[in-house]
Amino acid sequence: MLGPYQTPMALVREPLMSFFWVILAPVLFLTGGALIAQEIIPPFQPGSPEELQAYQTSWLFACLSMAAWFAIMSLWSEKLGAGPFAGRMTTTSNWILIGAIIGPLLLILPSLVVSSIMTEEGWQYREEINEAVFAPENWTIAYIFVAVIMAPVVEEVAFRGIALGAIIARGLSPVAAVTISSLAFAFSHLQYSPAAMFVVFLSGIGFAVLRLMSGTVIVPIIAHMTANANVLLLNWVAANPPT
Repeated sequence: MLGPYQTPMALVREPLMSFFWVILAPVLFLTGGALIAQEIIPPFQPGSPEELQAYQTSWLFACLSMAAWFAIMSLWSEKLGAGPFAGRMTTTSNWILIGAIIGPLLLILPSLVVSSIMTEEGWQYREEINEAVFAPENWTIAYIFVAVIMAPVVEEVAFRGIALGAIIARGLSPVAAVTISSLAFAFSHLQYSPAAMFVVFLSGIGFAVLRLMSGTVIVPIIAHMTANANVLLLNWVAANPPT
């Protein structure tokens, strides 16, 4: 049965499991995958061929970890009665176009505003994070797949499907649902600095509004995909300026 904003009302049945899939599962699966990759990757010198191979292995494990997170979460959602994506996956061509156009703006505009305030270089990541993992010269097919395909699908199902849906199904206001689910989305990106997590929070609000207005999870998925793809393109152009 569907409730307000085409929300599967079955999501109200297991609040603790909803909390697990949204808050604990990202840490369990993604951190676990990263730790396993760290154990099997041999030491390498920066700039060596082994460095790129190490990044490739790391992102392959990230892809597998996200796939496991999504697969088990999707099976739970289907068994619960909310469908494998915790919401509808059909929409009109107009909403697809809206998602594709608005998506990049939801991520790029907050990034520009925050970056205009920050003075230091590399403000996006926490100090202990190796930024070379995300540098364009070290990109791999696995990294691009995770950023453009895997992460948008898994994160939108978790945060705009399960989190947002469970809160709406319990009768809370749309404002509360958007805010809480966007906070959870931001704090799942622990590799970022507080300023960058604020950018993620703002983009999460935009994705959540698209989910409520369209009544389907597919629209924020498309918006998230186009947003990440555009950010990758801009970073690549910045690292490889035309001569």
